[in-house]
Amino acid sequence: MRKNYTKTYHIIFDAFGVNAKLLNSEEFGLCLLLDIPKLVGMRILSGPNLVRDYEKGHEGITGFAIIDFSHISLHTFVKTKEIFVDVFSCKPFDYAKVRSYLYKSLNVKPYQVETLEVKYPWE
Repeated sequence: MRKNYTKTYHIIFDAFGVNAKLLNSEEFGLCLLLDIPKLVGMRILSGPNLVRDYEKGHEGITGFAIIDFSHISLHTFVKTKEIFVDVFSCKPFDYAKVRSYLYKSLNVKPYQVETLEVKYPWE
């Protein structure tokens, strides 16, 4: 018997070798969290919230926004020049738009990025 699952849409975008100044900028993190919901046609219900981590070797920013169908999160690591972005939703959205926006905003090339687009077998 097949369970009645809610369809979900999920993209994980991990980039390496990103400009450390961008990753250390609260303004930049805030822009990402404000722009992505607009890009995918969703509203922010709570946030965005940003927290700066000052711990030696782990400096960076963590951000989160609750959107009307789920969430968007980001984690930056200045020392290692990494950013991890997650967009999860119960409403379909265009993964290509999110990828394109992040490539451009982060000024990264495909060899600097790992993405995972979760597609469930029941779709």
